[in-house]
Amino acid sequence: MSTNGNDKLETWKEIANYVGRDLRTVMRWEKERSLPVHCIPGGGRRAVFAFRSEIDAWLRGSRQHPAGADLKFPQASRPPASVRGAVPKAEPQTPANEGPARPLVNHVLGASFARKLTIPRVKWAGLLVLAFVSAIAVILLASRGPHAEGASTAVTPIIPPGIEAWVQITLVNSQPQGTSRPFQQVVAVDSSRYASLEAANLQNVAFFDARGEILKSWMESGNANLSSRTVYWIQLPEGIRARNIANIYMGFAAKERNQFNASTTGEAPGLSPTYGEFDNGALVFPRYADFRGSSLPEGWYSGQTPGGRGEVRIGNGVFIAHSGRGGGSAFLGSDWQVGSNIAEMDLLSQQTTRGQEMLFVCSSSPRYFHWTPDSIGYQDMSGLEIEDNNSGTPSVRATAAPNPPRSAVIGFHDGTLFANYQPVASVQTRICGGDYLATTVNTGFDASFSFDWIRMRVLPPNGVMPATIFGELNSGVTQTLNAEK
Repeated sequence: MSTNGNDKLETWKEIANYVGRDLRTVMRWEKERSLPVHCIPGGGRRAVFAFRSEIDAWLRGSRQHPAGADLKFPQASRPPASVRGAVPKAEPQTPANEGPARPLVNHVLGASFARKLTIPRVKWAGLLVLAFVSAIAVILLASRGPHAEGASTAVTPIIPPGIEAWVQITLVNSQPQGTSRPFQQVVAVDSSRYASLEAANLQNVAFFDARGEILKSWMESGNANLSSRTVYWIQLPEGIRARNIANIYMGFAAKERNQFNASTTGEAPGLSPTYGEFDNGALVFPRYADFRGSSLPEGWYSGQTPGGRGEVRIGNGVFIAHSGRGGGSAFLGSDWQVGSNIAEMDLLSQQTTRGQEMLFVCSSSPRYFHWTPDSIGYQDMSGLEIEDNNSGTPSVRATAAPNPPRSAVIGFHDGTLFANYQPVASVQTRICGGDYLATTVNTGFDASFSFDWIRMRVLPPNGVMPATIFGELNSGVTQTLNAEK
């Protein structure tokens, strides 16, 4: 490989120009498809370089092996992940608030997913988990009355027009409480199992219920038919009752049929050819914003306080920065009251040469910025932290372990901090105090970060996400009526 001056590209802009794509696309390729971009140690998010020869080889290889074909999960010492990151992001795991005696990892997606995520070296563990979850489903089915919803698993669902094949997905709520109505259910799919039925970008996949009604779904990551981990969020209008199951269905239309739209079947804004083209997150989650265009969404405001130079840039995502001394800040606030919800953002980049970034901080007001004590962020080239801002000077309450990669899904619930859906730090008090969600960069020489979407979702029962069991593939089924009708 040549490494002479002519072979080297020294900025993101040069790399983007060389491959003929915009900056956001090449950054996404570096995360999702392992585009060979090298970071200069200590140089921050933007200090990168690449070699033309390596990129040429990658381009040749990517044509032969579509994105997601060779992605593997990291070992237990690093956060497992979906296919969206340079270190792929883990499946969602729900926050824990029942004290250190209970493993925090069980608190976002559920115990069965947590076990699979934390012991990937032990191959038989996944089989034990599947057997355990299946046993729960059998017990729940046996204990239900004859008129319980979905009591007969032999009933063929009504197939929506255009669907040529389908897979039943059984959702198991093992908790003594039902979910909220509606409820945001995560479903992680090994898309490579169905690659022969899927379009390359999964545009022909949709979810529906037994009545043949299309369910609202939002694809978060893994948008390739050879991906081993595609993460969807499905809105269940009726939720799932306590100690009960619900059946939904993943349907496949003809490959050329585009099921994506901005209402029922959507995807994260950065996955579409045009930013946010098929983003229906606002219809799936209780609170959601993708900051498409150049204007703030309804309920959001921005500003600066005197001192230094601050910037809040809205343009298909958010870039917020502050430089120079003087004690000032740049901030973005909202009328979103956190309450008992889980708050999460898709962090794309961050850099703190000197200064403080509060990725999540709450304001005591929905209309002006006045932060409350505890926040989540970075300061002075530190790792991700839970910070106390009572005195005006941040002090560290807890540090993330392990520290997440430079781009990750960052979130919190109650006193627990999550990175890529894994719990990485916790405190005994509530982060943000449940007030109005905001984010800021302040008091420093040079600090900045960017993100595309931000959301809030409902906590699952006792923090345990209902488990998923996939059935067999069905094809060539004509539209039928439910047996009870």
